[in-house]
Amino acid sequence: MSEFIGRLTPQARKLKGTLKAGFAAGLLLVCAGLGYLVYRNGVDGTRFKAWNQGLPGSLMMLAGGLVMLACLAVYFFSGKLKRESGRLLADLSKDRYKYLLIAPGILSVFLFNYLPMYGIVLAFKDFKARLGILASPWNGWTNFTRFFGKSISTEVILNTLHIGVVQLLVSFPVPIILALLMNELRSKRFRRTVQSVLYLPHFVSWIVIYSLLYSLFSVTSGIVNKIILSMGGNAFNLLSDPNKFRPLLYGSNVWKEAGWGTIIYMAAIAGIDQEMYEAAYLDGANRWQQVLYITLPSIMFSVMTLLILNVGSILGNNFDQIMNLRTAPTMAVSNVIDTYVYDMGVTQGQFGLSTAIGLFQQVVNCILLFTTNSIVKRMTGEGFF
Repeated sequence: MSEFIGRLTPQARKLKGTLKAGFAAGLLLVCAGLGYLVYRNGVDGTRFKAWNQGLPGSLMMLAGGLVMLACLAVYFFSGKLKRESGRLLADLSKDRYKYLLIAPGILSVFLFNYLPMYGIVLAFKDFKARLGILASPWNGWTNFTRFFGKSISTEVILNTLHIGVVQLLVSFPVPIILALLMNELRSKRFRRTVQSVLYLPHFVSWIVIYSLLYSLFSVTSGIVNKIILSMGGNAFNLLSDPNKFRPLLYGSNVWKEAGWGTIIYMAAIAGIDQEMYEAAYLDGANRWQQVLYITLPSIMFSVMTLLILNVGSILGNNFDQIMNLRTAPTMAVSNVIDTYVYDMGVTQGQFGLSTAIGLFQQVVNCILLFTTNSIVKRMTGEGFF
């Protein structure tokens, strides 16, 4: 709607600002009412009665909903905003089929990503299965102090940071290099063949990859060790050696995901104006100079966007890999936050503790995401948001 804000009269702009503030206030009322209901439920437990203890929260939610509906009604039916609201309705009508196509995706994200977020309250509760999530009593910051009070918390956090940072440094540049190299291939048929070979490992699950690694490098039955032993050498323990576990993680991740990561960069390279290369060629630039001064700057926004997203997930983006590749001897170097949450929550049933650890992890990831975006934006002038 920003493209026609300039057409609004001063009175219409003022009304629009008031409606925005009113809608935000109504949304806050709804959230506050919902929060009050959750809080009172945890305090009163099984004695909670929605029409008694929950009446203030219900009234706040009702009032907030009415305020939001009133703001929307004024926006669409006010004569001062008729032009803008009419333009919006026309755009919605024109692209209605596009919105219908994305509606299932939006609905699935809401149902499976946003709706379950009410379970975050478990981080501040002493969960009792017979009472359920909402009726379980509050215990404040006890779950957080329990985690940070354990000696294993330092090991888990350091392992997560070490694996996340090194894996980012090792894995992030590889798709960029592969995309630049494939862009230099003259034969389209050969390029498509290379792309297919590189993409294929992405579709193989980590369970299958562990089976392949076991068949190759098992001390007792691995093909590689059998060949080494037949030649008079000594078998090496790749899967159960703590010193080799992290290099195994980095190498297998590059093999599995590097080809898939080139898709975005290849798409960005395909959008570069070919006249720029022709002009550079006429000016005497060789292929390396064209890559350095045309290709890389042109795909820099994609590079920075993916860098920000990868840094924002340093503390939790390799659960499947580690969960399938770790063994009992490598537990000391493979125990990260995600696997510890799984062990505490699924294996031992300490849902409050595991939720608290997961919440701490996501808060740190959010801080890293916004910090990286701010730094990149100041350095390059381009950010994710």
